[in-house]
Amino acid sequence: MPEAEFLARNEFLFQDFMVMRFVFTALAFWLLVLESPARQQPNILFIAVDDLNDWVGCLGGHPQARTPHIDALAERGVLFEQAYCAAPLCSPSRTAVMTGLRPSTTGIYGNLNWFRDLPQYREWVTLPQYFRQHGYLAWGGGKLYHQPHGKFSDPISWDTQYNTRMGTPRPPVGERYRHGLKEKFSNPILARLIDWGPIDQSTTETADWRTAEGAARFLQKHHQKPFFLGCGIYLPHLPWYLPGEYFEMHPLDEIQLPPHRSDDFEDIPEGGRRMAAEAGGIIRESGKWKEAVQGCLAAGSFADACVGHVLKALEKSPYSDNTIVVLWGDHGYDVGEKKFAKSALWGQTTRTPLIIHVPAKLGGHPKAGPCRRPVSLLDLYPTLLDLCGLPANSKIEGRSIAPLVRDPQAEWPYPVVITHSPHWHGSNHAVRSGDFHYIHYSKGGEELYDMRKDPDQWNNLASDPGHLTTRDELRKWLPETNAPHFRAE
Repeated sequence: MPEAEFLARNEFLFQDFMVMRFVFTALAFWLLVLESPARQQPNILFIAVDDLNDWVGCLGGHPQARTPHIDALAERGVLFEQAYCAAPLCSPSRTAVMTGLRPSTTGIYGNLNWFRDLPQYREWVTLPQYFRQHGYLAWGGGKLYHQPHGKFSDPISWDTQYNTRMGTPRPPVGERYRHGLKEKFSNPILARLIDWGPIDQSTTETADWRTAEGAARFLQKHHQKPFFLGCGIYLPHLPWYLPGEYFEMHPLDEIQLPPHRSDDFEDIPEGGRRMAAEAGGIIRESGKWKEAVQGCLAAGSFADACVGHVLKALEKSPYSDNTIVVLWGDHGYDVGEKKFAKSALWGQTTRTPLIIHVPAKLGGHPKAGPCRRPVSLLDLYPTLLDLCGLPANSKIEGRSIAPLVRDPQAEWPYPVVITHSPHWHGSNHAVRSGDFHYIHYSKGGEELYDMRKDPDQWNNLASDPGHLTTRDELRKWLPETNAPHFRAE
């Protein structure tokens, strides 16, 4: 082959090689860009903790609470110090969060009602569904709706339900109800649930830990779509059956009892007294109150460990700088201050943890500090759409608190409306402003507390001449209509 022909042919081969190299390099680059989690829409890690009241370290509800993982999240995100449920009962609260509608709108007031059994809500687009409609992958595990399985888990909300179990194993029958109080409770549900004690299983053998582990494994995998990852922890919902190590974290002889006054109910109406379950008095008078407080604190520490497992997995994942974390409890829980249960309108049963962490790359401020404005869990649906840049859903209620996530000190003129209206109580509501807690009972009677001076709600000011203006202003926020109590046929 002549020398000139050889050089010309090789020159063309070299040029072809360089062109192909450029094409492959460019293709690889754009694949990385398109698939990189950091360049997708923000992800959502949605952690619900059942019956978690303000007994967490960062909220100071009990001085002996040990919840280091939740506290660390609060340090990085915005802790809403005055967050309240839409209803102080599991199903209506969670229904409000997921549908974006008030209980007084849907008629879902109790735990046996399912919103999709109502014709007008059969095709309702829930929070995770809305994200799915806008290109997100939705995975849910554990207790997010009222149950982790069956219709009460709303399977159509999720692409995948990765764990349909919840809680911890129960001890052998002979080791239950050692407090000796079961027969004294007239309410069969409370009689079945009010128990506590160590179990012979490790943390990693519990269903709640497996829920956390399922979320952790999800975060270890590559996902081409942005995701809405729900993780529902059942504890500290009763019964408080836990590995012994969590009881050991809270020695019984060191337990401090919460505040209580024997004459607490002398100045409240009959409607309030009816909401005060007998269980509180039974436990306080039995000499078992410290044991119950220990059980609740232990359950909170266990839940914190599960939450910590998920958060550590997120930190190690490629999604850490592009994932908004939301942690919430569905309502408060009273451990003897006024009663021993939820299902009441006082602060103990309505205040709940709410933390929203937005990474710095998404505009979050790690030193933003806490927010002291009153907010509702009802606001989560519009807020998450706002934070992720999705179109607003005009059919839902609530308000986006994204402005408070961005600036916790921003003005916020709205109080929170809370509803507790199962069929045996009628339509009862509370209205919580920044300083006052107002309660209105359907059969007459009101309560009003100055939470700055009286955080335990011992001095009812509803009839105090100096507070009538405040009472009347809060009255204006009560729902104008209350949907009838829905019961499926």
